[in-house]
Amino acid sequence: MTIKELRRNAHNKLIESGKTDTPELDANLIIMHVLSISREEMLLRDTAVSDAAAIEVNANINRRIKGKPVQYIIGKTEFMSLEFEVDKNVLIPRQDTETLVEAVISAYQGSAAPNILDIGAGSGCIGISLARYIPGSTVTELDISQKALDVAKRNAERNKVARQLSFVCRDIMQVKPDEFSGRFDCIVSNPPYIPTDDIPNLQTEVADHEPLGALDGGRDGLDFYRVITEKTAPKPGGIMALEVGINQADAVADMMYIRGYGNIRIIPDLSGIDRVVIGNR
Repeated sequence: MTIKELRRNAHNKLIESGKTDTPELDANLIIMHVLSISREEMLLRDTAVSDAAAIEVNANINRRIKGKPVQYIIGKTEFMSLEFEVDKNVLIPRQDTETLVEAVISAYQGSAAPNILDIGAGSGCIGISLARYIPGSTVTELDISQKALDVAKRNAERNKVARQLSFVCRDIMQVKPDEFSGRFDCIVSNPPYIPTDDIPNLQTEVADHEPLGALDGGRDGLDFYRVITEKTAPKPGGIMALEVGINQADAVADMMYIRGYGNIRIIPDLSGIDRVVIGNR
């Protein structure tokens, strides 16, 4: 079997399954991963593929059909033009979250390098991207899961910002009110925001494979925003920037206003959905 035949078979199998909206992309990513080749090599070469490699590709295609996200199958994804390792211990970074990162980068253009707290670090995609794109910045990655922080540490090394990052394994719901207040120029978070009753209705590949703790935001999806705005605060004049779910922006903006934030802005993502609430202390 050649690479071209392998691509065609994998692509067709995913189309016939009806389990993915991106069958060609998923097939290509799996093949590039198994064969350790670039997209250009995959498209331009049509050499023979070993039986072992073909069997591995087919096994991964079957995993995708059963609902496992392709990012977990290949163990990595792209975010903010950087590559991140991902596994079952961390949420897969979404393009929507780039809106949050871009808002913080924009806020610090031409300013002194900030000291940033990233609450609910997961893969580290937010904090690591900020470290890469805001020269001189330092980031504290906070997460309840040591396994998630281990992934974030590897991603910091992968993206050459390890010296700018520190890692703290703590449950934000259990911290003291003054523990993380007044220490940072910027507090940023993409916390769990899915209402508990909505979890069973999520896509199978999300509900069955991504970590529940990174999704469940409590009865109304706002539990973590209440805690973050009540228990943490940046230095005077500093920034808090939070990613929010659909129809949550106004409620989160109100929480920030009550806590003394000004210049509060709501920023939509590329789909026009209100995605980020950002304000100054």
